[in-house]
Amino acid sequence: MRNRSFLTLPSFYVHAEPSRLDERSAEAGPLEIFDITYLHFHSVLELGVCASGRGTCVVEGENMPFAEGDVQIIFPFQRHLSRSEGGEYSRWIWTSFNPLQLLSSWGAPELPRLEKLLYTRMSLCGIISRSAHPLIAELIRSVALPGDSRRRTACLCALIEELAAASEGCTPLTLRPERSFLQLEPALNLVQEALEQGRAPRIETLSAACAMSPATFRRAFHASMGQSPRQYVRLCQMKKAQRMLLLTDASVTDVAQSVGYEDVSGFNRQFLQTFGIPPRAYRRTGGQAERRDST
Repeated sequence: MRNRSFLTLPSFYVHAEPSRLDERSAEAGPLEIFDITYLHFHSVLELGVCASGRGTCVVEGENMPFAEGDVQIIFPFQRHLSRSEGGEYSRWIWTSFNPLQLLSSWGAPELPRLEKLLYTRMSLCGIISRSAHPLIAELIRSVALPGDSRRRTACLCALIEELAAASEGCTPLTLRPERSFLQLEPALNLVQEALEQGRAPRIETLSAACAMSPATFRRAFHASMGQSPRQYVRLCQMKKAQRMLLLTDASVTDVAQSVGYEDVSGFNRQFLQTFGIPPRAYRRTGGQAERRDST
């Protein structure tokens, strides 16, 4: 039996992270996952450590190469994806959290000052060079990996301070959510909820959740996500199928039904079109033959 621990990713890893994360916990992680090769964003701060592999991270259109041991920071509402290179998937250890809520729960001092630094002074993001910023890289590792909460509190406070200091003289990032992102959040949540139930949501359902007409919703979605709602749903279906084929023993028919396809032949055609290889061959090769330009 294959390891199933990667199969059901928390929803905040694959689309706009829902606010209910804050209702459950200030922190989610650490979690070990493969690439997420389609454009997505979260409403939380993500810190990651590359456990193995190499590739390219794209953050707001900027390409950033990474390799084993590199670290990454993704601020709320930054659109990003990652692509592995070299014939095998990279693996990342991520932790996601609301930094101010987490610091508050850990009893950190000077929250107002840290909040001001976090939301008005940051310019570094994406892959952090260990040679250019060794202390920041080490602090990210210390916060992202499991450890004593008091030590991680001190490291997170220090990380915010160091990021702000390194950002001196640079144009700060816009870390407040854009209205367009918040408008789409109900639809993005519904996509993941539907896929978890083995069905594909209708565009009319998604647009209604955002209080928009289908035509307005399509335009708003494409403007924010760079693809149509239908393309996004289809890609989410294929990426879930991809994980199931690699990490479970489910039959291709069961995989197809789990991602909302009643017709397995239609699923096979779409998988081939997306990844350049049929589902059975993809499983047989362990995903190594995936067409890399499919993302």
